[in-house]
Amino acid sequence: MRPTVARFAVESRQSPHLTETIILADRVHSALVSFSDGARIFTGCDEQGKPLRGNRHSHVFCESNNGLGKGTDGEITHITIYAPMGFESEDQKALKDLNEVWSGDDIRVQLLLMGLGQPQDFGGIDLERGQCPLLSRAKSWVSRTPFLPARHPKVTRAGALKRDATGLQIDSPEHELRRLLMLAGFPDPMVVVPVAGTRLGERDIPWHAFLRRRERGEGRSAINGSGYGFRIEFAETVPGPVAAGSESHFGMGGFVPQCNEVKQF
Repeated sequence: MRPTVARFAVESRQSPHLTETIILADRVHSALVSFSDGARIFTGCDEQGKPLRGNRHSHVFCESNNGLGKGTDGEITHITIYAPMGFESEDQKALKDLNEVWSGDDIRVQLLLMGLGQPQDFGGIDLERGQCPLLSRAKSWVSRTPFLPARHPKVTRAGALKRDATGLQIDSPEHELRRLLMLAGFPDPMVVVPVAGTRLGERDIPWHAFLRRRERGEGRSAINGSGYGFRIEFAETVPGPVAAGSESHFGMGGFVPQCNEVKQF
C-alpha cells in the first residue's frame, strides 16, 4: 500500500505562526512541485494541465501543537501532507528532498521528515507524544484554521433569503460547509455551531487574524475573503483529516477534535 501521509517536524528556532498557514503551505507546495518535476499528486493536474477528479491530490496542513515544549506562542510545529491517491516512489523522493523552505519575511523554515505512512500511524490527541490531531478519529470536530466559502449566499430578486428544505440559507457558510463535507464522503453533521476563533498559546485568535490569500494563488478564492469557524458533531466517529472550503489544499478549513481551546459566539 502506498503511503498517503508525510509528516514533518518544524525544527527552526523561528517559525511562522499558524495564522500564516496559507503562506507556508503555498511555499511547501511550490517546493514539492519543483522537486517532483510537476508530479500530478502535487499539482492536482494531469499531463494536459486539466484538474484531477476526486480531490485526491495533496493537502498541506500546518499545525501548532502545544506539546514537547513547542507551540506555546502559536508557532507552527508540524507540517502534514496528506494525499488519498498515495505517494509513488518518485513522489516519496520529492518529500525526502524537502528539508527547508522560506516563508514570510525571509524566514528559513527547517523541516525534518518524521515518516511516511497512513493516517492511523500518526493520528491522535496526545501532543506530548507528537501525535497529529488532524488525523485523529472523533465525533466532534472544531475549526483550527478558517473555513473559506467559495459561493455567495443566495437571495431572491426581492432580497429575501433563499432557503433549502431545512430552512438554511442556500450557499450560506453553514450550508456550503455541509455540502462540501458530504461531497467529501462525510455524513451530514447533526450539529453545526459557529465559533469565533481558535486558541494559540495563551491567546484567543479570531479568524480575521489569519492570512487568507496565497501570494501566487491561481486557485479558486474565497468569495469575499472572510473566514468562518464551526464546531461540528457527527452521529458516529469519523476519521480525519476533516477539511473543506476554498484553499483547503493549502491548510485552510481544517478541523481538529473538539477541545476547550475554542471560544464560541
